[in-house]
Amino acid sequence: MTITGEERICPLCGEDNNCQHNKDCWCFQVPIPAYIVEMIPETERGKSCICKSCIEKYTKEELI
Repeated sequence: MTITGEERICPLCGEDNNCQHNKDCWCFQVPIPAYIVEMIPETERGKSCICKSCIEKYTKEELI
């Protein structure tokens, strides 16, 4: 599989998402709340993974 530069970019912060683009990747092990996915513009959803930092940031903000 060829991974494009765009697939490596978090759609929320623009940083590297460190996704390996396979079932062994960290992103398959982390539940991502629907409200975080909804923060991604509809035209960008499903194109690249949200990075761990954004998942942690927005999950913590929801708990406050």
